[in-house]
Order: sequence, then C-alpha cells, then structure tokens
Amino acid sequence: MHLLRCLYADVLKTKRTAFMWVHLLAPLLYSAVCLLYFHVRELDGAHIYELFMTPLAIALPFVVALVCGLSVSQEERAGHFQNIVGAPLPKLIPYFSKMIFLILLNGVSIFLAIGLLSLGFLLSHAELPLLPFLIGGAWLVATSVVLYFFYFFVSCLFGIGASALFGVAGLLMTALMGTGLGDAWWKYNPWAWGTRLSGYAGIVEFEQMEPVFLSFLQQELRTGFMIVASVILFVTVISSIWFHRWEGKKALE
Repeated sequence: MHLLRCLYADVLKTKRTAFMWVHLLAPLLYSAVCLLYFHVRELDGAHIYELFMTPLAIALPFVVALVCGLSVSQEERAGHFQNIVGAPLPKLIPYFSKMIFLILLNGVSIFLAIGLLSLGFLLSHAELPLLPFLIGGAWLVATSVVLYFFYFFVSCLFGIGASALFGVAGLLMTALMGTGLGDAWWKYNPWAWGTRLSGYAGIVEFEQMEPVFLSFLQQELRTGFMIVASVILFVTVISSIWFHRWEGKKALE
C-alpha cells in the first residue's frame, strides 16, 4: 500500500513537467521518422526490425542516464532528497517506488513507439508482424533495469553531469558491442545486453536458418536471460544496502 502511494505521488510530481512529456513525445517522433524512412524504401520485416530496434537499443543508455539525472535533480531541488531519504516510511519504499516508476515509464515509451510503428503500417495497409517487435521491446526493457540502478546511483552521488557523461560512454560502448568486437564479451557487459539480445530475438523470429544456428541463438537467449535476471537480483540487493545507508549527500559533500 505504501509503495502504491509513493508511485502515485511520483506520477503527480511529474505529470505537468517536461519529464513526462519527453517520455510521450520521444517515441512519437522516433516512430514518425522511422515510418517516413520505411515509406520510401521497400524493406522486408527483418530489415525493418533491425533499422527500428538497433538505434533504439544504442540510444537507450544515454536516455536512461539523462532521465535518471533529471529525476535526481528534481528530488534535490525539491528538498535536498528529503522526500526519499527522510520520508516517514521504511527508507527503501520511496527508493523502489522511484526505480519502478522510471522503469515503467521506459517500458511505456518503448512499447508506445512499437505500437505507433505498427499503427502506421496498419493504416498504410502494409503487413508487419508485431510479435517480434514486442519480444525485442521486452528485451530492451528488461536489460535496461541494471542501467537504471547504475545511472541513478551515479546521479545521486555525482549529479546529472556525471550521469550524462557516463551515458555518452554507454552509448558508444553499446554501439561497439553490437559489432564483431562484442562477440566474445557481450555477456559480461550490461551495455551490450539490449542490442545483442533484442537483435538475436529478431533473427530467430524473422530469418530462415539452419537448425544448428537456430539452436545456438536460442541457447544464447537462454543464457542471456539467466545472466540478466541474476545481475538484476544482485544489483537490487547491493543498491538496497547502499541506499539504506545513504544520507542524501553527494560524494564531494
């Protein structure tokens, strides 16, 4: 009950701000640009999936870093973090409320972009299978959870500038991990999970391939799921311990 009240409070605090509008307008603009591009080109489902999901996966670390930085900055201006560290509730409830709220907004934005893309194809009487995009979107949401914990931590201790800087570094790292350079290391790099796992899911859904290669990709997806789930659990525990001890002070204070 306390968690739901905190979530509702987070919605009220942001519903009239640019923070909420960014999550609604960004997917609209992204889908519109993609639809215009696809309209002038004859592409099959696999290429549409790749051209739509890959930029989304690459940009996600920077977007997450910026969103976390803005959210933390808002809390700092509102009362120097006292709304989350000094609330008359168990200390972790406002923290997890904030994290759940940010992750839910991320999911809404990603699936809104996918829904708008699908609607655009539907209105133009073109066929586009929706399920692979939903699976890819689910991978992007799941793999971004660890990034939210990390960038929120950086924003709390060092501010929005440091978070944005790490976000740019994450964007570049994600782009590199999507190439052959990441073939051997992507499993150990949270910034690579989104682009790799959503990409593998698209290949499995769209491409016709030899059973051996299909089995390999399915095993990679299963391994990726186990890694992502384990790291999310680990990071949740570690971040809970940190936030329980944090007093609302930045690293230099």
